Amino acid sequence: MLTWFPVSAQDAQTDKEMAVAEDSATITPRLDSIEVSLLTCTPGKDMYAKFGHTALRVRDFTINKDVVFNYGCFDYNANNFVLKFLLGQTDYLLDAEEFEFLKYRYGMLGNGVSEQVLNLSQEEANRLLLLLLENLRPENQEYRYNWLYDNCTERARDVIEKAVNGKIEYAKVTNPEITVREMLHHCLETSPWVAFGIDLILGSEIDQKVTDRIMMFIPDVLKRESDAAHIIREDGTQVEYINRRAIVLEDTNEPEKAYTVGSPLFVFSLLLLGTMALFAYELRNRRYVMWLDVVMHVCQGLAGLLVAFLFFLSEHPAVDSNWLVIILNPLPLFYAGWIIYCHRTHRHNRMAYINLAVLSAFLVIMTLCPQSFNPAMWLLEVSLLIRALSQAHFAYHRKR
Repeated sequence: MLTWFPVSAQDAQTDKEMAVAEDSATITPRLDSIEVSLLTCTPGKDMYAKFGHTALRVRDFTINKDVVFNYGCFDYNANNFVLKFLLGQTDYLLDAEEFEFLKYRYGMLGNGVSEQVLNLSQEEANRLLLLLLENLRPENQEYRYNWLYDNCTERARDVIEKAVNGKIEYAKVTNPEITVREMLHHCLETSPWVAFGIDLILGSEIDQKVTDRIMMFIPDVLKRESDAAHIIREDGTQVEYINRRAIVLEDTNEPEKAYTVGSPLFVFSLLLLGTMALFAYELRNRRYVMWLDVVMHVCQGLAGLLVAFLFFLSEHPAVDSNWLVIILNPLPLFYAGWIIYCHRTHRHNRMAYINLAVLSAFLVIMTLCPQSFNPAMWLLEVSLLIRALSQAHFAYHRKR
């Protein structure tokens, strides 16, 4: 996804005027040779670019104007951007740039760009351009971004549909039995930690079977669906949606490779083996080792701060259906302190029984609830459960 960092609102408006608005008065009366294309950019290495990007290219051959309209822009310098992003209150922008600038920028990144020229009548192309110019007006260009239901790819799709006389019938080539989580995992096969992070914060909402509309939130899916789609005109005639195809830029980046060593599955497998070995050591020596538990509960609580914040306060979709909030919340931070206190004062740790009960119950919940959990999360849950068993065991014997 493309990011845009204007120095100021005044500079941003000046750039826009130089790129588009300067010629809008000229474009309006001369809508006689306009061509519109759907641009799909390949995924990049940065987090924000992992899923690729979609934009619209508009060419007016009469005045030799070639502009890209992009719904994926945001101002990182805006007040409280990070907080607003976490709250799901980020406003994205429609902005425009010369096509050659986009081509140069993606060429420098090594990302590929493919083009699908839309098979629109001149009337439809004219209407689409006017819709884009209207959306580009300062009072209209902002919208509340929603990564699943209203993102930059879906905005591009929707504005095209508004301009078409009739309706677009998509090919439905994507597996209708797939879920959003499975689609995300497919895009992140070479980024297991990103996939783990997404699984950490998104709940059961994304484990439902995806609908025909929602599946197009990923740029490459919209590209595939559009490639074999048709326009059904109001008079019933059917024409192909895509007129021709072209590769604007080849992807020159080295393909990322999936890895096992260092992946979440590898790391949490080692953690599970470590907790099992430590528990065996404790039983053999009849001595409780505290510090691994403290570290694990601190990490659990820190992750829980994010999960609980998103669950209770964020407007992002799917974060409020996350069953992980049962064990990933701030309470383990206090429990870590309680373990230290009980250990140093030789107090009976009654909280160990509650911790064991919660983790035992959650293991059952994981098998029954409608949410799909990352394989590494199962390993983490069992590791926490083993340590809870150790805490309860030594708490019981200390009491005796």
